[in-house]
Amino acid sequence: MSKRKRASLGKTPAGADQKSAGEGAASPADDPAAKEDMAHVSPDLLAGSPDIFAPKWNDPPAAEPSEVVSEPVVSETVPETAIEKASEPVVAEPVESSPIFAPAAPPPPVFQKPQAEPRRGGGSSAALGIVLVVVGLFALAVVLFGIDLTQYGWPLFVIIPGLTLLVVGFVGGGQGASIPGGIVTMLGLLLAYSNSTGDWPSWAFAWSLIVPFGVGLGMYLMALRDRDLVALKRGRTLMFVGLLIFMIGFVLFESILGISDMDYGVFGKAALPGLLVVIGIILLVRSVQRSRRANI
Repeated sequence: MSKRKRASLGKTPAGADQKSAGEGAASPADDPAAKEDMAHVSPDLLAGSPDIFAPKWNDPPAAEPSEVVSEPVVSETVPETAIEKASEPVVAEPVESSPIFAPAAPPPPVFQKPQAEPRRGGGSSAALGIVLVVVGLFALAVVLFGIDLTQYGWPLFVIIPGLTLLVVGFVGGGQGASIPGGIVTMLGLLLAYSNSTGDWPSWAFAWSLIVPFGVGLGMYLMALRDRDLVALKRGRTLMFVGLLIFMIGFVLFESILGISDMDYGVFGKAALPGLLVVIGIILLVRSVQRSRRANI
């Protein structure tokens, strides 16, 4: 019996066997001619074939399914406190930031005071116009009254414009009139002194009365009108520096060198001691100011 027939006999149900037995006469398997045409395969040839063609007796018997015994799973009891804690919402506490990394508070807004708009070219042109009018009137008076100013009075044409500028600057002309007024006024006074005395060599040190003394004079007068303490202090400082340079130059050129060959009397003899006293007072005042600042 072939392998195919055995497999069919082993798997066919009983009813099918009876039916096939009844029809055995007509089956081609019982026909001897058909048996001769069928190929007979031995078990040795099927040994190297796939598992499909392997004989059934080589397969291991199927293991019967063992009964699975399910044991009751005992759940671990969870304490009620843990359930309550899990159900309660967790509130995050605010973390205090370190003062090192804390953002700096924005600075308070600074409100600037409205400043007056600086006066432009209108004030300077007005001051110049006033100076020209005053000088013209003075020249007209000299001509009408026949006054001779050629020898000693010509420095008045410098002093009068300077004084006019000082007045205009003090009234409301600003620095554009007061500072030039101080310079021109001091220049006219020095010219008047040198012209009347013939002491022209004194210009070797007298220039300090024009600059910085004249600049400080104009700034000082303007600060008095505006009540500006900072400008007032600067004006005083410039005036003092101008006087100090003048004193040093006078001692050097007149008391020691005698470049003008003029006798200044008591002023010339006391110039050197007075200079030493002034310098000593300046040093004492500065030391007192420094000690007060250190104690504050």
